[in-house]
Amino acid sequence: MELETPTINPLQNLKYRLFLKQRFWPIFVATSLGAFNDNLLRSGLVVLIAYSGSHGIALPARPEILVTICSALLVIPLMLFSSTAGALADKYEKSLLVRFCKIAEVSIMCGAYYGFAHHDILLLMSLLFVSGTHTSFYSPIKFSILPDHLHNKELLAGNGFMAGGSYLAVLCGLIAGGLLVESTGNIIGTVALAVAFSGWLASLFILPSPIAHPHTKISLNIWKGSKDIIAYACRDKTIMLSIFGLSWFLLVGSVFMSQFANYAQAVVRADNEVYILFLTVFSVGIAIGSLVCDTLLKGEISLKLTPVAVFGVSFFTYLMVAVTPQPISEELQTIHVFLTLPQHWIVLGSMTMVAVCGGIYMVPLYATLQSHTPAEYRSRVMAASNLSDSVFMTVIALLSALLLSFGFRITDLFLFVATLNLPIIYYARKITA
Repeated sequence: MELETPTINPLQNLKYRLFLKQRFWPIFVATSLGAFNDNLLRSGLVVLIAYSGSHGIALPARPEILVTICSALLVIPLMLFSSTAGALADKYEKSLLVRFCKIAEVSIMCGAYYGFAHHDILLLMSLLFVSGTHTSFYSPIKFSILPDHLHNKELLAGNGFMAGGSYLAVLCGLIAGGLLVESTGNIIGTVALAVAFSGWLASLFILPSPIAHPHTKISLNIWKGSKDIIAYACRDKTIMLSIFGLSWFLLVGSVFMSQFANYAQAVVRADNEVYILFLTVFSVGIAIGSLVCDTLLKGEISLKLTPVAVFGVSFFTYLMVAVTPQPISEELQTIHVFLTLPQHWIVLGSMTMVAVCGGIYMVPLYATLQSHTPAEYRSRVMAASNLSDSVFMTVIALLSALLLSFGFRITDLFLFVATLNLPIIYYARKITA
């Protein structure tokens, strides 16, 4: 497929015209809507479990156990199915696979509509696992399809838009799920179905991609398939370092996102609206960092800002913890009271900068991985990256639980991660070498 020749714009603002190009906007819309629905389902289910007593819902186990299981149900499929997903995306035409994934999403949300209508917790938990499986198969496609339709000079902007859009969609899904599940008339089920159907419609406009490697063998042996994609990724130093670099940021980001509720409640002593504010600030910060990458690097796929971004993550985490004031009372502060204290604005600014640095760190790594990997193996390399991400996030979740059980405070956990992050500056310089 012949790509259009991009027009050079010294002001770098033509990158936003990607949203007018059929080679970009359908995959962006389909991906963002899918991220929204995954988190709508997860958030709605978690709230339904947490407030099951007020709804008269019988649970098969304690709410905190079920909520913990829900977090695992979205990650475990990445470990199980990434190798198969990557092989399928290399073997078959990607736009067709996206449409199949979107049809599957509509089916999942039909089940979710019934589950929310009847408060069927076990069904919804099963569908959460199926939704995680769907994401496992879709994820290698969404990253490997971009280089098929975008020029190298557009990859940074394209990845920035995809990353920023996905984080904002995750945020909107989390907030919408928590709010809509409490509404009457099963609005949450209706929204989930409408979003899934809209994603399928967008997928119909995705342009065909060349088949990367039609002779790829699909192995149903999960262990062997996983070893194969990891072995291929480890052959190339740049690919291997980029994968581990991306997984590290997702590890750091997952600590922040998962602990914001505890930070708001136990450390800042603020209500749920402040927790939502933290999620919003962090997600918007990542989106900003993702979008400014292309401008800072002038469209060049380069990792020269990566060590600086890594240092920024640690520095602003230390600053955030250092300026976190002692709570003014034992009562939970409202968002209005929270925003009246000047120190809290520094907390929010530091939190934003952690996320901005994260976006600047993450996007060039994705672009490097895409541009450096041969087309016939690109989806499998992206699947290896997903597998690595899931392992890193699982390890940090278990380690965080262990440290907290030993008496670590939430701020101690943030400082622990920020300190572990400092040696990654040297690691990042090795990638750029």
